[in-house]
Parts: sequence; structure tokens; C-alpha cells
Amino acid sequence: MLNNEFDSVYSNVKYIEKNNVVLITWKQFCCYEDYRKPTSFALDLLKNHAMSNFIIDARNGFEDEKEDVDWAFTKLLPEMSKTDCKYVIFIMNEVNEIEGEIDMWTKEFMKYFTVKKVSSYDEALKAINESIY
Repeated sequence: MLNNEFDSVYSNVKYIEKNNVVLITWKQFCCYEDYRKPTSFALDLLKNHAMSNFIIDARNGFEDEKEDVDWAFTKLLPEMSKTDCKYVIFIMNEVNEIEGEIDMWTKEFMKYFTVKKVSSYDEALKAINESIY
């Protein structure tokens, strides 16, 4: 049976079947393997679930080490672009101290996907559904 969830003190990654999305929720700052393991798990979920989309809950932080950013931009995102994921949604707080960090990620994700920023999971689903239908 396929494992559809990864959980650590840093993040939770799961496939939500009823919405056909992969959701990664960042709980606190992390780096290196603590960052790469959950993001690689999310990539595997996107590969294994046809037409699924990616939601990143960054309300509890989303700052990265330079080495992780380089890895994500050169390895993770190009691999993710080979899936049939079309939409990447960032869930953020209304007032956000990591806006610059998210803008950098948004710009990079937009090379491969349609990207939106919202403030809740329900808004993320609505953004995906409005884009699809």
C-alpha cells in the first residue's frame, strides 16, 4: 500500500484524496535533510497521483538555507515539472514577514506552474477549482 503521509517536527506532507491535492504544511524552520526529505516525499506523491496539485502552507514559516534553495531550483522543481501538476498554491498569513522569500519561490514556481497566494486551505481549493473549471 502506498504511504500517503509524512510527518516530522518540521513538516507534514499528505495526499488528500477527496481534493486530489498534495499538502505540505511547514511547522518550523528546517534545512538540509529535514527540508529535502518532506519535499521529495511531496514530489513522489505528485508523481503517484494523476492530475494532483500542490498546496504549500507557509503560515508557520518558510525560510531556507541557500543550499536548499539551490537544490530545489535545480533538482526538485524541474522534477516536479515532469508531473501533471498544474497549480501550486501558497497559503500565507495576511501580514507576512517572509513575503520576500515567498516572492522568490513564486517566481521560480511560475516557470513551471500556475501559482497563487491565498490565506486558507479552503481558498486554495477554490483557486484550483476556479482555474480548472
